[in-house]
Amino acid sequence: MLGPLTVRRAGVPLELGTPKGRLLLAVLLCRLGRPVSDDALAEAIWGEVQPKSAAKNVQTYVHRLRQRLGDPGRIPRESTGYLLRADRDELDATRFEDLVDMARAASAAGDPDQSRRLFEEALGLWRGPAFAGFADVPALVPEAARLDELRLGVLEERVDVDLRLGRHSELLGELTALTMEHPFREGLWARLMLALYRCGRRADALLAYLQVRTVLAEETGLEPGQKLRELHRTILGEDPALDPAVTTGKREREGAMTARMLPPTLGDFSGQRAELSDIEAVLRKDRAADRPAAVVTISGPGGVGKTALAVQAAHRLKSAYPEGQLFATLAGTRSRPADPSTVLGRFLRALGVPANAVPDDPEERTDLYRSMLADRRILVVLDDAFDEEQLAPLLPPSGTCGVIATGRVRLGGLGGAHRVRLRDMSEADSLAMLRDTTADEVAPATPAELSDLVRLCARLPLALRIVGSLLVSRPHWRVGDIVSRLADEQHRLDTLRYRDLEVRASFGLSYQGLRPGARRLFRLLGLLEAPDFPLWAAAAAADTELREAQELLDELVDVHLLDVTGTPNGQARYGFHDLIRAYARERAETEETAAERDEAVVRVLGALLALTDIADRDHMGQNMFQRDAPRWCPERVEASLPPSLPPMVSLDAERLPLVAGVRQAAQLGRDELCWELAVGGHALFETERYFDDWQECYETAMRLVTATGNMRGRARLLISMAGLRYSRRRYGPAEESNTEAMDLFKRIGDRRGYLEALSNAPFFLVPNGHLTEAIRAGREAWERLNSSGQPAAALHAYSQVGLAHLQAGRPDVAAEVLTEIVAGAREQGIRTLIARDTYWLGQAQLALGRLAEAEESFTELEVYVEDIGTSGRFYTAHARGCLQLARGEYAGARRRFLEGVEVARGNHDPMFETRVLVDLLDPRLYDPDDRDDLRTAIEQGQHAVELARGIDYPYLLAGVLEKLAGLRAAAGDVTAARSLSAEAAAVRARIR
Repeated sequence: MLGPLTVRRAGVPLELGTPKGRLLLAVLLCRLGRPVSDDALAEAIWGEVQPKSAAKNVQTYVHRLRQRLGDPGRIPRESTGYLLRADRDELDATRFEDLVDMARAASAAGDPDQSRRLFEEALGLWRGPAFAGFADVPALVPEAARLDELRLGVLEERVDVDLRLGRHSELLGELTALTMEHPFREGLWARLMLALYRCGRRADALLAYLQVRTVLAEETGLEPGQKLRELHRTILGEDPALDPAVTTGKREREGAMTARMLPPTLGDFSGQRAELSDIEAVLRKDRAADRPAAVVTISGPGGVGKTALAVQAAHRLKSAYPEGQLFATLAGTRSRPADPSTVLGRFLRALGVPANAVPDDPEERTDLYRSMLADRRILVVLDDAFDEEQLAPLLPPSGTCGVIATGRVRLGGLGGAHRVRLRDMSEADSLAMLRDTTADEVAPATPAELSDLVRLCARLPLALRIVGSLLVSRPHWRVGDIVSRLADEQHRLDTLRYRDLEVRASFGLSYQGLRPGARRLFRLLGLLEAPDFPLWAAAAAADTELREAQELLDELVDVHLLDVTGTPNGQARYGFHDLIRAYARERAETEETAAERDEAVVRVLGALLALTDIADRDHMGQNMFQRDAPRWCPERVEASLPPSLPPMVSLDAERLPLVAGVRQAAQLGRDELCWELAVGGHALFETERYFDDWQECYETAMRLVTATGNMRGRARLLISMAGLRYSRRRYGPAEESNTEAMDLFKRIGDRRGYLEALSNAPFFLVPNGHLTEAIRAGREAWERLNSSGQPAAALHAYSQVGLAHLQAGRPDVAAEVLTEIVAGAREQGIRTLIARDTYWLGQAQLALGRLAEAEESFTELEVYVEDIGTSGRFYTAHARGCLQLARGEYAGARRRFLEGVEVARGNHDPMFETRVLVDLLDPRLYDPDDRDDLRTAIEQGQHAVELARGIDYPYLLAGVLEKLAGLRAAAGDVTAARSLSAEAAAVRARIR
């Protein structure tokens, strides 16, 4: 923010997209953590004159920003707007302000050297004016002005510190330049005058006063202010008070340390370096005695290393708290947490109070404790806290003290506390911890074995410490032996035990402290194979209302038995640490019957089915097939979805759970549930090109329905396989799968299934060159589906009739059909069909020479393009390129076509690439006198021929051959041109 807007990930700048998208991000940054309404965002981007699609475009810009940032939870939806979430240390502006606060504290503490270093570090973050490039945007002007003014004020403060350090001669050049840049800023002139005076240049200092006086008089008609006039008088009088009184070094406070209660640090402490630095930075800041004590809370699940980190940090902070370090274990996870009054008694005795002088009354103990800590530099470490009420009497009263409190609960009620949440260690830190724990006392292991060991320990410090201890104490064991034991998930927790160290017992402390409902939800969620899950999944597992499920989830998150893994689309997702999931399954196996376990999983998968229904209905206009497997409370699932986003976006967040759900349904032998889940993902897999997931779901479900003899499930899966083969541009096999499905539906008497397969037939017939048959099948499907009350499916089938007429050379008929389809899609609200068929309608209009109408169609396409997934950029690039080609704008058309090629290759889509290459090979786009240009075009043409032959799309192959023949002719290779033309004619003869 402190300069041109830049976002970096791991030090590498991110491409933020269009200027409007960058501007939207800048506006959100100005209101960090606060919602900005859609209207405010639209006004910031377009001003008072906004396009009709402003709201939709804002949504599109936000979606693209989320993708570029790589974290959808960064920009969640809040009521009628969006907000940006970021930590203070992620922004240069807030980092600047924090460094300035630290510099001021160092200055107040009498350490000008440290103060100057911090001021310099803060000012070094600036790369130009705040929000450079956007400074004239009204929504950004106040924040940009505030930051720029803050920078100047900080610059003046740093100059003051330099003057205290006697650096007046070094300041002259900088101050001279600053006064020229900011001639009305009297504070800078005053500092220049003082520096000149201290350099022995009294006359120059007086001349500087005359200079600023002249500038003010000529530009504003004002005299210098009182402070500047007084400085002028004192320089004239050579007041000794102006002489430098250089300060070098920090004031030392005297005082004896009275308590050192810290336990020893771990000799093999590893990892958590960033958290350690974070804690130190907070607790090393100087704070006035009349401010609250600095408090850091460390939270996380059992075994994650909270105590080790707190003790390590406390030892490193001894120099900052020389008058003592107090330590107590509060037993927050035990059945009887420590009594704060008892802890106070220990602290008072450690501080020098005789045992017989320690008050019996708890309030008197608190008063004495606070009196003894007032104005003293003492660090208090409170480990394993139960809650905020337990901590309250133990908190120091003075800002000179610091506190580190750990707990499995988050201690959110401690206002002003700096919160550190521990997660799993990195693999590198985990390996380092293993090496330190074993001290090279074990036989060598391969890198793969060590990596497996770390993975199976889920990078949990307690688990790593246990396996390290096992390896040291049992020299006949090898790393491979423990890996084999841990690979058995059912007995993994049995292996993770060494003397009094046990992962299971650590988790059990948190589990036993839960309410019965939370314990049950914990057990049931552990049964899911999904990597993470949303609120509705928890409600389905417990078979309860959303509100109650949310309360139970919050309880599990509060004690770190569940993690919030992210907030895509503004909706929290929850997940288990791997070892905690194993513990949850253990509890479910012990405390739930087999029937109860299966019912819970089926409810969750039934809720997932309900979501596929909701997404399919919104995406396609209606549910496309008969659904019989049980759904769990579709109204609750729908109520939990973000209202501002299409349901397909929510289903996209469930992609991995959906694949896992198909596998789990197969394991349970629920064939209807299994194949419906597999088919329910069809639209998502197709739109977002998740082909591997699609294939896995198909194969898993097909094995089950084949084994159970479920003929309808098999037929439905064949339709899905036809769609997958079509998406992979294997048109012949796609038609075979669809035909087999039609025959199977006819054999079992499933009229609705037969109609769906019939409606899909034109999609496979057109690319195979069977245009007449495609038109006949499409019209039949249109009539029969309409008469059976399925208008959305009818429109999808009929759309291929328009495409078939277009490829048959009848653009007038195609335009009529496609106009009818787009109108019907608008009426039905089928956004995907509007997007796809406005593209084809525009192509038909171009073929008829109706360029203005084509532009209108392509403009509408851009409004809906996000609804057709990753291929949307191709459609827009190709459409605009075709329009520019028709207008004779050859350079622009060529750029657009090349963009389309890039998108197609990025999507690994040979059909799209071939389609755009047909137009990119137009001889008009190349200079016939530029042999290199023609040679490049011919090479592209040869590549296009190979692509077209590979996908066996006769219409496209013929087009490529004809265009390549034209290029060959332009290059003077008449023989090759004739051969290509003849081959093109033969291919066209196959189209009927």
